[in-house]
Amino acid sequence: MSPLSFASIETIPLVLQLAVGLLGLIVSVKGRARGVSGLMVAAFAIMLATTVMAIVWQFLALNVPDWSESGNLSIESIRWIYLAVGMVFDIASLLSWLLVAIAVVKSGRSSRQQQGFAPPAGYPMTAQPGYPPAQPGYAPQVQQPTPPAQQPPQPPS
Repeated sequence: MSPLSFASIETIPLVLQLAVGLLGLIVSVKGRARGVSGLMVAAFAIMLATTVMAIVWQFLALNVPDWSESGNLSIESIRWIYLAVGMVFDIASLLSWLLVAIAVVKSGRSSRQQQGFAPPAGYPMTAQPGYPPAQPGYAPQVQQPTPPAQQPPQPPS
C-alpha cells in the first residue's frame, strides 16, 4: 500500500470525529435559543477546527521523508516540528474539554439557583391572594377569585 492509502485509512476516525463534532455544533447552536451556554458552542468550534487541522497534518506529514532527504531539515528538527504540532493539538483539545466542563457546571448551577420555579403538576401550592386555600389531599382546582366586599362611601370630614 502507498503512504497515501495509509494516511487515508488513518483519517477515517478523524472524519467520524468531524461528523460528530459538526452534529454537536449544530445541536449546541440550536440550544442557544433555549439558553444553553455559548461555551458549548465555542468548545465544539474548537474541536472541529482541531480535527480539521489534524486531517490536514495527516496528509502534510506524508512529505517527512522528502524533508529529511532534501537535507533542509535534520531528524531533530523534524522531531521539534512534531512536538510543536502535537502540543498545539493537545492544548486545543484540553481547552475544548475545559469549556465543556465549565458549560456543564454552569448549566447545572443556574438551574438549581433559579428563583420562582414551578412545582410539579398536581403538587399542592399555597393559596394566592383572593383564592381560598387548597384542601389537603386534593389537587388544587381553578377557582374564580372572590371580589372584596364593597364598602359604603365615607362622607368627607
